[in-house]
Amino acid sequence: MKILMVSWSILPRAGGSSVIVESLAQNFKRDELIVLGGSPVLGRKPFPRPATSPEFIYFASDFSLGGRGERFFQFIRQWRFRPLVEKIKRIIVEEKIDYVIGVYPVISFCLAACRAARESGVPFSSYFHNTYVENTNIRNPKAAEIQKEIFDHSQRVFVMSKGMQAFYEEKYPGHHFVPLVHTFNEYPDDTALSGVPGVGKSRYELVAIGNFNESNLEATRRLSDTIAADDRYRLNVYTHVPKLLLQKRGVNIKAVEHQGFLRPDQVHAALQQYDIAVLTHGFTGGYGEVEYRTIFPTRTIPLLLSGKPILAHSPPGSFLNDFIRENACAELVETPTEAAVREGLDRIASDEAYQRQLVAAARKTAELFYGPNVVRLLQDTLTAAQV
Repeated sequence: MKILMVSWSILPRAGGSSVIVESLAQNFKRDELIVLGGSPVLGRKPFPRPATSPEFIYFASDFSLGGRGERFFQFIRQWRFRPLVEKIKRIIVEEKIDYVIGVYPVISFCLAACRAARESGVPFSSYFHNTYVENTNIRNPKAAEIQKEIFDHSQRVFVMSKGMQAFYEEKYPGHHFVPLVHTFNEYPDDTALSGVPGVGKSRYELVAIGNFNESNLEATRRLSDTIAADDRYRLNVYTHVPKLLLQKRGVNIKAVEHQGFLRPDQVHAALQQYDIAVLTHGFTGGYGEVEYRTIFPTRTIPLLLSGKPILAHSPPGSFLNDFIRENACAELVETPTEAAVREGLDRIASDEAYQRQLVAAARKTAELFYGPNVVRLLQDTLTAAQV
């Protein structure tokens, strides 16, 4: 079976979805998968991939000013929608594609993949990294209509977590929802791990990675305020979001060392410089309640593999909390107060045995996301859908 995966977000574009698609794709042989993604109309940066990598095709669909302000030029993406459908149809014919998968977010690419597959008579499934209609940040008046079209023509709707699956199965009976989790492809060398921090340090260096937006800003602000009031801890942040923009979004910059952006292959080595990894997940914000309940942050996996104890600050009732509690892989703080955050940090910092316990549980939990196992599930699911 040869698959075409259509996702607006692919590397070198920053963001969780790009990492998810890249990691998943690298588990396929070159003759098993092609990826089609979005790129700027002007100035696309090259991205190095191994010779054995599936082919990545870039479709010029966006415009920005120095990488900023893309949302003000979304009319270009709309204008390019029908050419995108035709491009997908040509790839289906030329590459003898047997199956098409459309990825959300960005809904226009997922919808284009759906329509191109239908017009070409090729089976189709969708892959939702987040909720769409239920996300209050989405203001498309046709959102429900678009989602229905995609769901109705999807043999399977892949989702990011069991939490999303449970929610969708209850709300949209009659469709087949299947969890397809984030992946990693290589276990880090154990000799590269720098170990747990131990106890008695005058200052513990915390580290956070990834994007900081409405999915986690509220919790990140509380974490930074906690650190600013306690000089025993310092927060180091690796992100493509500029320091001034973090400040504008309410993060207490006095408590933050902004370390810049890391490529995915650089993350593990960078994490070895620090004592405690932190994972923030929004309690409230610009997204809908369902989104906060079902999101599973991409950055969770490198933290599980980091060999560092993890502090997770995340809202009660979320799938992320259920996951952490079930696997005992992080110190979970689900009370939205600075005192609770500080108590969680202190618990880790004061107990070396607990640090080692968290690290061991995290490593075992990471096995759930090992790429070859996840891809085998995907291939088996697509094969079963044809029966």
